[in-house]
Amino acid sequence: GLDIICPVARALASREDANRTGKISTIIFIRDKNARGQEISGYIDYAHRLKTEDFSQYFMEKKKILPRPGDLSFYNWETQNVVATSSPNYTVLAENPSGLLFKNKRDRKIINVDPT
Repeated sequence: GLDIICPVARALASREDANRTGKISTIIFIRDKNARGQEISGYIDYAHRLKTEDFSQYFMEKKKILPRPGDLSFYNWETQNVVATSSPNYTVLAENPSGLLFKNKRDRKIINVDPT
């Protein structure tokens, strides 16, 4: 095993197998700066990203986990670019008075990510 120091990477690594097997489903929220120094934020379907990308670089802290336009949601604060994309695990419900919602395709439960 890897010696993972970063608490976020350690938490994600501890959930890796359960997300890969479908026992749990995890949505990651990240707000950070991209390579151009622009502030970006978004919600990532962790199980979907695990299937489409090698996470060992993130666990070893050689790469930063950043949201992308293909994730559940992506927002570039400088360009005002907004993208919402459903994944194999979640349907994005963007046109909602409650704000951004995600509907789990397996159990059909709605996840409201509004912290208020």
